[in-house]
Amino acid sequence: MKKLTQEQIDQLFVFTKKHLVEHYDVQVELVDHLANAIEAEWEINPNISFTEALQKEYKNFGVFGFSGLVEQKQAALQNHYWNIIKNEMQSFFTIPKIVISVALFYVLFQFYSKPTTLGEQIWLALEGVLLITTIVIWIYQYIKIKKSNKKYLIQSISNYFYSIPFTFIVFFGFSIKSNPNLFSIVVGATSTTLYILFVVILFFKIIPLIKNEIRLTEQKMEMI
Repeated sequence: MKKLTQEQIDQLFVFTKKHLVEHYDVQVELVDHLANAIEAEWEINPNISFTEALQKEYKNFGVFGFSGLVEQKQAALQNHYWNIIKNEMQSFFTIPKIVISVALFYVLFQFYSKPTTLGEQIWLALEGVLLITTIVIWIYQYIKIKKSNKKYLIQSISNYFYSIPFTFIVFFGFSIKSNPNLFSIVVGATSTTLYILFVVILFFKIIPLIKNEIRLTEQKMEMI
C-alpha cells in the first residue's frame, strides 16, 4: 500500500494554509484527514497521482471548501462555553447563590431609584474603566496571537469572549434616568444584575478555562 512521503505531508499543510485555514490545530486535523483519504484512494486506484487524489478529496468539502469546517468548529467551541455560562448563570438563581443575586438586585434597585449626579458620574466612570480594560486586554491578546509562530482555534475563541463585555455596553448600555418610573427601575436593576453576574462568570470561570485549554492545546501540538 502506497504511503505519503514527508514532502507530500508538508504539501498538505501548504495546501490547507493556501485555502485559508490559519489555525495550526485545525491544519493538523485536516492534514490527517486528507492523508488518510489519499491513501485510501490509492488502495482503490493506485495509478492516480497525489495531486489528483488531493483535489478529488477537496471537492468533497463542497463549494466553500475548508471554511465551512472551520466555522463549524468555531461555532461548536462558542456554544460549548456559552452553555457553561448559561449553567453558571442559572446557579445564581438557586439556593444558596440566589442570596447574592437578590442582594445585588436590591442594591442596584436602590441605585436606580434614587439617582444622583455623583452616582451617575461614578457609574459612567465604571463603564469607562470596563470599556478601556476590555479594549486593552483584547489588543494585548490580538498582538500576542499575531506574534506567535502558530495560531490555534481556541485563541480566536478567547478574543471573542474578551470582546463581549465591551460589545454589550456599546450596543445596550446602562443609562440612569433622572425621574425613573418603577418599570425602568426594575429593567435597569435586572439587566445590570445579569450583566454583572455574566462578567464575573466570564472572567473568573470562562477565561481561566479557555487559558487552560490554550495551554493544553499548545502542549499537544508540540508533541506532534
